[in-house]
Amino acid sequence: MATFVLLYSDTGGGHRTAADSIRQAFELLNGHTHRVEIVNAIRYLPRPFNRSESTYRTAINHARWLHHLNYLLLDDVGRMEAMGTMLSRLDGERLQALFRKHPADIYVSCQPHFNPFVPRAMRLWAPWACYAHVVTDLSQIHSFHVTPSAELVTTPTDEARAELLAHGLSPQRVITTGQPVLPSLKERIQRGASWRAAHGLRSDLPMALLLSGGEGGGLLDKTARAIAQARLPLQLVVVCGRNQALYHALRKAISSPTTHVLGFVDDVPEWMGAADILITKAGSTTLAEGFVAGLPIIIFDALPGQEEGPRNYAVRHGAAVWCPTPASVVAQLRRWLNDPASLARAREASRALGRPQAALDIAQALLELASKVKE
Repeated sequence: MATFVLLYSDTGGGHRTAADSIRQAFELLNGHTHRVEIVNAIRYLPRPFNRSESTYRTAINHARWLHHLNYLLLDDVGRMEAMGTMLSRLDGERLQALFRKHPADIYVSCQPHFNPFVPRAMRLWAPWACYAHVVTDLSQIHSFHVTPSAELVTTPTDEARAELLAHGLSPQRVITTGQPVLPSLKERIQRGASWRAAHGLRSDLPMALLLSGGEGGGLLDKTARAIAQARLPLQLVVVCGRNQALYHALRKAISSPTTHVLGFVDDVPEWMGAADILITKAGSTTLAEGFVAGLPIIIFDALPGQEEGPRNYAVRHGAAVWCPTPASVVAQLRRWLNDPASLARAREASRALGRPQAALDIAQALLELASKVKE
């Protein structure tokens, strides 16, 4: 029996989703043959990375320029390695506790901030263990994903794999699996028709699903109001996430028989299955889920640097349109509603990018790695 520890952080929802998806995939493949633990390990990292969750939320909501600057400054492999060495020496003692409290045969990073630190610390405190990394960005990946010490690196796209190989990673260690999504995602999406009826949505009007990650930030407020005020021949479902203030404000301002405002929900796959169009920020996991659902996508927001690659990937492959203002979102909705053939092309392009088996493929690759280690 092998022990796997999947490392994630709550800097955006995609890293936790990746870890949980892989954990569920292990259960489907092997039941309880192997021990699999998911750990929010950000607190074990050297300062200031141990506070990444709080600083991330503050930056993306109030100082995107600072988040972008930090992204650019650290996007250099040599700089990243030097920083990892320096901070590990100055403030690396917490990493020892990670291996003591969560011993494993294989540590799997589902968040790139672990890569400059955990493999270095493993040489001191867990030399028996292997390291693997799951890339969670569709394209234009950050230097933090470049981890030569990993025995296995999985990538969501061939483009991301090519970028890692260009940095000198071994082709034998880097495989393309797709972005990890819940193994049950496709089945849950298929409940969409009954979901639509159960929630009182009309069958004679198309439905657009509008969301902006778990925090419900960015241009979600203005975009929702613009769509509601345009009085297009469609139904709108707005998911505000944890943003309670926005939820109450929008519910009061725009709720109607054809506009539904929701708070935080754990049934986004079902809502995707009920939808005809997805309107979202450019998070890799949400885009990947939209691909599995075969939804035409309007991207209305993208974090500078971090989400530009996923946005460009979806647009380049014809699955999405970039509409960075509320007015352009409304205009694109109007174009698609008036041109069903164009909408159908985007739908097919999106479906072609879907990889619903990605988490299962990643879990299988990790099991094969464990077998090699045991030999």
